[in-house]
Amino acid sequence: MLIGIDIGGTHTRFALADSLTGDYVASATQVVLPTASWRHGSLFSDQANANRLINHIPGYQHGWQQAPLAAGVHGCDSDQQCQTLASWLAAAHQGPVVVVNDSELFGPAIGLPQALNVVLGTGSIVLGRNSAGQMVKVGGHGWLLGDPGSAPGLVRESVKAIAKAFDAGAPAGLLARALMAHFASADPIDLVGAFTADAEITHWGALCPLVFEAAAAGDQLAHGVIEQAAAELAQNINQVKQQGAVGTDVVVGGGVVRAQPHLAQRIGTELAALGSDLSVTILEKEPVRGALALAANLAPTTSTKTN
Repeated sequence: MLIGIDIGGTHTRFALADSLTGDYVASATQVVLPTASWRHGSLFSDQANANRLINHIPGYQHGWQQAPLAAGVHGCDSDQQCQTLASWLAAAHQGPVVVVNDSELFGPAIGLPQALNVVLGTGSIVLGRNSAGQMVKVGGHGWLLGDPGSAPGLVRESVKAIAKAFDAGAPAGLLARALMAHFASADPIDLVGAFTADAEITHWGALCPLVFEAAAAGDQLAHGVIEQAAAELAQNINQVKQQGAVGTDVVVGGGVVRAQPHLAQRIGTELAALGSDLSVTILEKEPVRGALALAANLAPTTSTKTN
């Protein structure tokens, strides 16, 4: 019996399985609920969040109280935060518990427990563990200031590049015209003002497809923005490795890279240019599968659920 939980900013996915052997998951049940259905305030503002999370596990009262439980949690960005939430969950759950950052579900989901994990979605982060099991993290500083390769980050850098190109006297290219049309802006100066006034993570992120569409159509500015993001991500990965993170594989997941897999290829190219021999793999399984793998490691053996 295993309980895996993937907690995102908007949704929480629960996976319950009788057993896990290699790539085989026996009798798995998955349920997705809004994170707001159990989280009141911020994650750490109320210890009762842990009790509510446990109570939302599907069928929890029917034999799952002692099952190993692993949770990958958006917002657990340090060892201390992971340990705090784990202690809260352990007070509400009889079985063994482990809590990690949600990105740390990527590697275990495809059988790579010591991978370097990269999120490319509404945010971005590079995270691994050193030989002592301590978290090593680079990036994840938010959509306004950082998060290279994220959906809002790519759009933000595009607008900056458009403004610089305009200052240099370059005519508006395909991407500039597309963004100007979206904001009904007469020129890049108006675009900067409208874009800044619309500073919202979902609003900026929703425009990300325009960047890739323009690049595919030959817009060199859009292409340069994507290359710059890949180069910065490669630098972040290399920095995590230099800080002691173990593993020879990089697992990249998130909505941006699923929609644009060539971004992962570009990251691999940039890593090679840095002299790194790390291999890059796109996560094609649900991250909650990694939570089940971590739960399976909490006990020497796993048993079949009985009613």
